[in-house]
Amino acid sequence: MKIRTDRDILRFLGIGLGMILFGIVMCLFLHPHAVGFGFILGGLIILVAGFYTATKPKIDIMMDERYTRINEKAGYAAFWIVLLTVTILFWTDRVGSLGVELEDMYYAVLFVGIISWFILRWYYNKRSMI
Repeated sequence: MKIRTDRDILRFLGIGLGMILFGIVMCLFLHPHAVGFGFILGGLIILVAGFYTATKPKIDIMMDERYTRINEKAGYAAFWIVLLTVTILFWTDRVGSLGVELEDMYYAVLFVGIISWFILRWYYNKRSMI
């Protein structure tokens, strides 16, 4: 397994290492450790993604027209799902007086948007619906 060492990969891995070090420093000097742990976790994810990308040839990473179209179509459909989710949550809170906080709605909509985009992207890729 050959690992690429071009400038882009090294910069990406450097950002991941920098985030990990910054998170460790934040954990040592700040009392709420959640932000520091967030930086450490984000840095680890960037390192894993960087090493995964570094093992692939550069030509395999470039997206062709089919994948671009799949991402566009999945994003468009996920947008409408998010809009529908926001509308349903808003009117459910208005009519039912559930007392849903704005922060809870934000997390729910963010979760629905990300999950729906991944599912739709997988579905359009499997069905080749472009």
